Amino acid sequence: MWLRLAFFFLLLSAVILILFQAIYSYSLDRHLQAYTKDREEALNNQIISSMLEYYTANESWSGIHMPLLHAALSTNTRLLLYDTQGRLIADTGQGRHHHRMMATDKQQDLDYAETYQYELGRNNTRIGSLIIAHPLEAEGSAWLQQDLIFQRTLTRSLLWTGFIAISAALVLGILFSRRLSRPLEDFARAAVRITRGDYMHHLPSYSSRELNDLALCFNQMSFHLQELEKLRKRSVADISHELRTPLTTLRSYIEALKDGIISADEKTMGILTEEIMHLNRVAVDMDELARAENARLEQVERKKINLNQFLRDKIASFKPLFQEKGVNLNLRLPETDLIVFLDPGALGKITGNLLDNAYRYTEPGETVKVRLQEKAELDPAAVPPLGQEPLDDEETRSKLNGMYMITVSDTGKGIKPEQLPYVFERFFRADPSRERGQKQAGSGIGLALVKELIRSAGGFILVTSRPGEGTAFYLYLK
Repeated sequence: MWLRLAFFFLLLSAVILILFQAIYSYSLDRHLQAYTKDREEALNNQIISSMLEYYTANESWSGIHMPLLHAALSTNTRLLLYDTQGRLIADTGQGRHHHRMMATDKQQDLDYAETYQYELGRNNTRIGSLIIAHPLEAEGSAWLQQDLIFQRTLTRSLLWTGFIAISAALVLGILFSRRLSRPLEDFARAAVRITRGDYMHHLPSYSSRELNDLALCFNQMSFHLQELEKLRKRSVADISHELRTPLTTLRSYIEALKDGIISADEKTMGILTEEIMHLNRVAVDMDELARAENARLEQVERKKINLNQFLRDKIASFKPLFQEKGVNLNLRLPETDLIVFLDPGALGKITGNLLDNAYRYTEPGETVKVRLQEKAELDPAAVPPLGQEPLDDEETRSKLNGMYMITVSDTGKGIKPEQLPYVFERFFRADPSRERGQKQAGSGIGLALVKELIRSAGGFILVTSRPGEGTAFYLYLK
């Protein structure tokens, strides 16, 4: 790559110099032509003045041959003088082969000269006409030798300047391209290591702001991939646990029934049915999660919903369950009804899973609060799920305009800060020991389903928690 960049710098410099040379040559020719024209006109006026002075002094053209020849030699021109009748009086190109103007037969021809014809007059009386011929060849033109030397000097200077510029462009191009390509080589090597499963490699800081920002993003991506790899490996163990525990229970009871150790009474069948239902919940939730992950925003069927009444009905359905456990369930709504267009089924699953999660992790005597706000707000301590865009730029924060917010908070034992980004991952347990009562048993993918349903609805979710103080989930929808 650095060779291609260096060649590009060299090619660019050559093209610029060629264009400059073309413009310079064109401009120089134009100016020199104008200069030559002005010089020839000045010489012509000088010759005409001398001819008029001669005629004034002699009152005729008698004896004009030698003065005319002298004027032609001094100005390097060919002069032809005619009388008032159009007869040729004198021609400096006849019989003067030593004259530089007459060096070749070609130059004797007026077709190969720049000719000017002037009518001569004195006191408003025509006294003759004069043809002045300037040679077209550079060596015989009206340019002085210094003019030619100046032109050649400029051309040589331009060639040397071009050579130096191309050499400097090649050296600077190599240095710059190596400086630019070296970080890209670092990125390529780091990407190869990541493809091989090495997520511990981090890129250093660079002096360039753009490259440094890219390196930071790359390091963040590497960190997230490392965390996702840990979650993937942990998910295998979690899935195994979710399936092994009920299957082990079922196998133990079936073997005991087969051996006659226990009888198939109502209690035993209830236990077996409960374990089968748990397996069924896991399968149903996984299937629902798969559909939510594949759902697109334009595929969601939206209906008109009175969100205030919707939350009242949802709270009413959970109220008996919370009262039985001794947990307070409070609802706070805005004064005016909020009408939205959403999928009622998806919204019901989102709020239901969050309320079920709060119920399972809130102790008796504590409180769960549900709040609806027409104007969305952002908690600076809120954490997004893995894979969701962080709200750390103006573009993302602008999404809050026109959105409403549902908050589900509890006063439970809370979640550790380092675990917050992972609570929305499937089968993630904040309690690694998994020692929980039967009422806390769940499929382990409820919050993962909530995250995907909110994404498919065009919203997002955040979470805050403090150990010993409780947890709050913030739903942003529109």
